[in-house]
Amino acid sequence: MRKIIILLGTILLATATVFGQGDYLLEYANLYPDCIDNEESTIYGGSYGEYPSGIQDAIFPGGGDVQMSRYIARTIEYPEVYSGEVDEKGESLLVTGIVKVQFVVDRCGRVGRIEIVQSLSEEQDAEAKRIIENFPIFKPATLDGYRVKIAYVAPVSFNKKKIVKKAPEIDYDSYQYW
Repeated sequence: MRKIIILLGTILLATATVFGQGDYLLEYANLYPDCIDNEESTIYGGSYGEYPSGIQDAIFPGGGDVQMSRYIARTIEYPEVYSGEVDEKGESLLVTGIVKVQFVVDRCGRVGRIEIVQSLSEEQDAEAKRIIENFPIFKPATLDGYRVKIAYVAPVSFNKKKIVKKAPEIDYDSYQYW
């Protein structure tokens, strides 16, 4: 009986770990329900203006900048943009580098006003923009106790030198065993 309880506990913990990995993305989703920030107001930071002392940065769910970097790394899909160079095996190499994307976190914590400030290629710029557009809701920045709009520049790194082709999936239902 004790072994069964330990086994069930292990299974529940593993299931919670696997299914709970993205739960942090909803951390601030209900912080300001029904919030709409469509009024013009000062945007701090980035190319918009000064970054005053005393401002409390907007926070990406689950851990700020570190978690945002992890989110970008997990969600990136590498477009096939070749540099014209080849490796020692004669295989074409991808364009590598960093796309820098400026975005504004509004007073509701939503991301908007997305623009590319350092480009690589149209395809990579579009992928970087897609990632930022799909960011979860942040905890908004504050200044003197009031929520404010703030701009950031996020680097999206395209560092794979080649695309690894996945093995074809096998349809085991139609597979004939001998």
